[in-house]
Amino acid sequence: RVLAHRVAYLIATSYKPWQILAVTFTNKAAGEMRERIAGLIGEEAAREATIGTFHSICARILRRDGTSIGLSRSFTIYDRADQVALMRTLLRRLDLDEKRFSPAGLLAWIGQRKDEMADVATATRQASNYYDETAARVYKAYQEQLVEDDAADFDDLLMHVVVLFEQHPDVLAKYQTRWQQILVDEYQDTNRAQYLICRHLAAKHKNLAVVGDDDQSIYSWRGADLRNILDFETDYPKAKVVKLEQNYRSTQTILDAAHAVVSRNAGRKDKRLWTDRGAGNAITLFDAYNEYEEAEFVARQ
Repeated sequence: RVLAHRVAYLIATSYKPWQILAVTFTNKAAGEMRERIAGLIGEEAAREATIGTFHSICARILRRDGTSIGLSRSFTIYDRADQVALMRTLLRRLDLDEKRFSPAGLLAWIGQRKDEMADVATATRQASNYYDETAARVYKAYQEQLVEDDAADFDDLLMHVVVLFEQHPDVLAKYQTRWQQILVDEYQDTNRAQYLICRHLAAKHKNLAVVGDDDQSIYSWRGADLRNILDFETDYPKAKVVKLEQNYRSTQTILDAAHAVVSRNAGRKDKRLWTDRGAGNAITLFDAYNEYEEAEFVARQ
């Protein structure tokens, strides 16, 4: 809602729809954002704005300009099944035991390195034990095969765009000139690569608006870096912070209890949610013997 109304306001006051980039994390959220924006500014104007996920927007950039870093315009994007099939082939080729080095585990390891913008050389240098050394070897073979197949996986879409922007300033300048307002939803879930994409695109006009809640950051296991939102004012000293503290779902008792827990977190922005829905019922504490008793209590309630 916040980003949709901001887009409408920007277009009503000074910007053209094609100068706006609005980014979120899931296709569902992107579709909802597009619907809300279309409801405010009309279908035609909404079509001119660039609205989508990080991955879909990066795929579009690479289709157009990826030739600068060795990708053809018709490169293949490998989905999960493609990745697993490729990994199994590589494990056989490298004579590694699939029980000890599972395809899923190795793909997670490689994905984490890509989220952190660590290429094969960096990952090899950082390897500190046998598993990491072996995984780095697999990473090297995996990337070489992707190049040979003219393919990219989902993590590559982000990593390749960062490399493209850093190695080809003329390409970056083209997108900076076009997208003069950048808006990002769920900013607490951004990883290193997504942070760098936003930073590069916003470097010229410094018009970056992000919505996020550090208390809702639950994807660190998937590469999300909480520092991106906690250090935002350090990165952009002229940033204006607006706290959205009114809650529309819960009663004040629930919000106070949640605050009593989350306020003890180290490294969070100070905020306290309130509601006009009244205090509501007192909280009941049920101490279950095990997960089955807990489930039974929940079902009974």
